[in-house]
Amino acid sequence: MTTAKIEIAFQSFWFVGTGREAGVYADSIPVKRTLVSESGIPVPVPCVPGKTVKGMFRAAFQTAGGNGWFGTQQEAEKLEHRLFGQPGPDKLSEQSPGQPGPDRPAEQSPGKSGNPGILHFSMLEISPALKTYLRKEPDAAGELFRTVKSTAIDPDTGTAKNKSLREYEVVVPLTLTGEISFCEDGIGDPELPGARELTEKLNQVAALITELGGRRTRGFGQCVITVREEPRK
Repeated sequence: MTTAKIEIAFQSFWFVGTGREAGVYADSIPVKRTLVSESGIPVPVPCVPGKTVKGMFRAAFQTAGGNGWFGTQQEAEKLEHRLFGQPGPDKLSEQSPGQPGPDRPAEQSPGKSGNPGILHFSMLEISPALKTYLRKEPDAAGELFRTVKSTAIDPDTGTAKNKSLREYEVVVPLTLTGEISFCEDGIGDPELPGARELTEKLNQVAALITELGGRRTRGFGQCVITVREEPRK
């Protein structure tokens, strides 16, 4: 697999919610993964699932395509479907009976399994250096998280609305990294850009992603994302 590095530098508190509540502690908690310290203690650390990143990139790609970054609207949609997938079969289907011939080549059409696309986004994680430190000092992991509260204000009275208080566990600003993998079969497709050009396109599109995660309209999740070629080893 050909890969590129992706880095996301959060500039504000952020969280990617699990959709679960934490009882009296918080109304929402972020997605975490667990490290194991040198003393065997589980250490929860923040992360961003790959499917979340893929969804944000796809939305940004659609915005870019709609503004003519990748040729015509039809060309942009075709490239989007090849990169990110689409509802439909994962293979080429033959033409229906009665319509054969070289002037009607096989084409991709919908089906149950769908086409996953040639891009795979890994989970974004904290740096190896921070992991090493937390394995030695597991108690320090608590410094990565904060709790914040919010409430709705009644415009007529200027006071908090009844039962509107919410509490969220959030993550402090930090940098996470991961990988984008390109399916080799897709990279070999003459109709698709090469790995280097795809990396450049994804880095251009990344500039359109300025927030990621929950409550983005409230100042959370402000970020800067970069995509670059993976150095050859």
